[in-house]
Amino acid sequence: MTTAFLTKEVQRLIAEGQQVAATKFDAGMLGVTYLGGRPAGVELQAFSRWQAGCKNLMRLLADCAEPWNDAFDGNNSASNGSRMLETLEAIDHAISGGLLLSVEDIVRAESFNSLLDQADFLDAQGFFLAAGVLARAVLEEHLRAWAANSSLPISKSKPTLNDFKDALYKDKKFSLSVAKHIEAMAAVGNDAAHNKPELTKDAVTRMLRDVREFIGKYP
Repeated sequence: MTTAFLTKEVQRLIAEGQQVAATKFDAGMLGVTYLGGRPAGVELQAFSRWQAGCKNLMRLLADCAEPWNDAFDGNNSASNGSRMLETLEAIDHAISGGLLLSVEDIVRAESFNSLLDQADFLDAQGFFLAAGVLARAVLEEHLRAWAANSSLPISKSKPTLNDFKDALYKDKKFSLSVAKHIEAMAAVGNDAAHNKPELTKDAVTRMLRDVREFIGKYP
């Protein structure tokens, strides 16, 4: 796990949180006057997907997450959402400022299964978009680690999943058909990240199975 990967994930969660905040609505009871202003909520499903992503980030940060773990509990109130966004911004600052010096060594290959288990749980609960995004992140990190362990040269300063896949294919780590299969799995994850309306839960469920089988075959 690299600081670049974590920075990208934190910034993605910040952007997702801003979208959740935009769903703010009046959660007060009709005709009731509240001291300190009426309570506000945010859309439940969007909040739940975002909250699951934040908790997965805490899992990735492991012991380094201790100061922030409690910030991602609670219901879908607008105030909880604001607190979570502020926490993500603090984490982003900590990573970019080099305050998490051990972050490169946090995640090992054995963590992949637990992350995929979390993706399976999200999928089973109906949050298949979040499950697809998480599974794609696992696939990308697996390819990145494989390329790094194989000392494969990648010229880009910010390589993508496709760059890792191409480098591994050129080094004959797998066949063209496997490369195409990786592209297909990644495409499902991309569709989930962009909330493509044509994406189905069945497609994500198949992707989760395929990612797990791929990592098992190419550890």
